[in-house]
Amino acid sequence: MAIAEIANGPALAVDPIVEMENGTIDDSCSAQAGDSAAAAAAHVKARTATVSVPFALFASALYAAATSLAVWSVADRPRSVVWAFSAATTAYLLLWTIALTRTMRRRRTALISVSYAALAAAAAAHLSSRVGMLLIHLDTAYAAGLFGRALAEHTADRSAAAAVPRPSSSLSEEELREDRDNTTSMSFCAAVVSLVCAACAAFVLCYAKDTYWVIFGVSLLVDLSLYCWTCILTLQILRGVLVEAHHMSTIYLIGPACLCLLDILVSYLFGKAVGVLVYSLGMIAMAGLLGYSLGVYDHYKRLVALENGSNDGVADEKRKEVEACKPVRVA
Repeated sequence: MAIAEIANGPALAVDPIVEMENGTIDDSCSAQAGDSAAAAAAHVKARTATVSVPFALFASALYAAATSLAVWSVADRPRSVVWAFSAATTAYLLLWTIALTRTMRRRRTALISVSYAALAAAAAAHLSSRVGMLLIHLDTAYAAGLFGRALAEHTADRSAAAAVPRPSSSLSEEELREDRDNTTSMSFCAAVVSLVCAACAAFVLCYAKDTYWVIFGVSLLVDLSLYCWTCILTLQILRGVLVEAHHMSTIYLIGPACLCLLDILVSYLFGKAVGVLVYSLGMIAMAGLLGYSLGVYDHYKRLVALENGSNDGVADEKRKEVEACKPVRVA
């Protein structure tokens, strides 16, 4: 079956795959569910939550108003600014993640994981206000990643996933092995960079006295780590279909300079404590891009699995036809 047919096939009224992920199909119907899922997989179009435009505008306006009031009331206290902005943004992103996610299991996972991280930040704040502030700050990036992945699932970006070249059809065995080695080497380098960034962030947290420099340093370090993993996913695995190489280079070259200029402007207008939130926005944007790329990659893997399954089915049918045409020997 062609990829275009898989990606754009008609949606079924009932999606057994979603029901199995939600846990609404019991074991007694597993055989029937398996057959229905196999039939649905060839034509299913990802079911997405219907989010109306008025609801989106209302939620965004409410978030902007609540965040502005919360930040403005504590504009002279940098740590309180970070707490107010991070808590409001995390709740806003979590709300959208739950609204856009199509399975109850993933909704529960997002709600529990983000909520537990926020509770851990609140508990750590009683021991060290700096550690608690940093945890709620990082929880915002985690919520942004979940939102990006849910957005990719909601929009069902089949055009990008279907456009990724299939390794089995475009590369030889030796080239496939070399490609896997390159991916492994790049992943190892990204892991090393992430560990170095984590060590530098711990150093900044311990020795930087000003909250501004703590958020500035941690945001840029997390941003760098996320950038490395995003490059591997978008350029090496997705072959530059979602984001091209020159776009990633532009983000690396121009992004920090734009953040610095925006920080100067916001600090001049609203104060230094509010200006530090600019670097939080950069970290949130990179986490959202990584989450969206992961969502597209998940859909790409499903397309490959469906394509391989259909090819195996065609091969089995041809094998049965050949066996049926063989002459029968009479003793």
